[in-house]
Amino acid sequence: MTIPAVALGKFDALHLGHRALAEHGGRAAAAVSLLSFTGMAEILGWEPRQPLVAAGDRARVVRSWQEALGCPIVERSLPFALVRELTGESFLRLLQARLATEVVVVGEDFRGGRDRSVGVTELGSLCSARGMRLVVVAPVVVAGRTVSSSGLREALGRGDMPALIQGLGRPYRLLGTVARGDGRGRSLGIPTANCSSRQNQDPAPGVYAGFATIPAGRFTAAINIGRQPTVGESRPLAVEAHLLGYQGDCYDQPLALDLVERLRPEQRFGSLAELTAQIHDDIRRTRQVVEAHAATGLAPG
Repeated sequence: MTIPAVALGKFDALHLGHRALAEHGGRAAAAVSLLSFTGMAEILGWEPRQPLVAAGDRARVVRSWQEALGCPIVERSLPFALVRELTGESFLRLLQARLATEVVVVGEDFRGGRDRSVGVTELGSLCSARGMRLVVVAPVVVAGRTVSSSGLREALGRGDMPALIQGLGRPYRLLGTVARGDGRGRSLGIPTANCSSRQNQDPAPGVYAGFATIPAGRFTAAINIGRQPTVGESRPLAVEAHLLGYQGDCYDQPLALDLVERLRPEQRFGSLAELTAQIHDDIRRTRQVVEAHAATGLAPG
């Protein structure tokens, strides 16, 4: 399939600013590619960090955009090493040769080309010279703030789920696999699914209300993220979800957790009895929060 429009960006968070690029590309052409560049972190010496969107979850998000926007959207990539030293003109020539590009879509803050010498003004002239159209998209501003991946990482680091939902247009989703834990939750009468091998960045420790999706279906979930200070010192960070209404064994199955609201920070309790009482209160509040969230019509996906 020929994709005549190419949107340029990191697309690391697939947030509303990235969706706006896809939307404008879809208006300008019958289909749009989201073009990112692999190997940037290694070449530029950036500190390694977990992605904001799990690799295994990207197709779901892009598919939801397609359904909402009504145009085909595909993700593509080029090695950063291939394009790093190209002039703006050479880069456009590459896009035409490899992707049959007719429309280029960028944000207002675009900088690219050798030594980042090309901005939207220069890019517009270069596109015109090659018979291509340039579409420049304004930043998306929500609650007075420009939506950005860095801002969303900061929100995640403080457990600010409303800011994440506003910037992503969906709840933040952790993706992992159910692994065996120490069985403490089951011993307290509150069994949990231990989300292991997580594929994206953990939020701030605390207790969250949200949804859990496993092959058996989607369930309201009270989710604890932390080191369980009440039961021991120096424990590794764990993500555990109590699936309301679910009974069964889901070990080794994929687990998706959509976080709607942070109910409280992690706490140390004086006894397991105090901890158990608090968990039951967390479950009660989780029901209330999820019901209120469902009333907004914003689906977990």
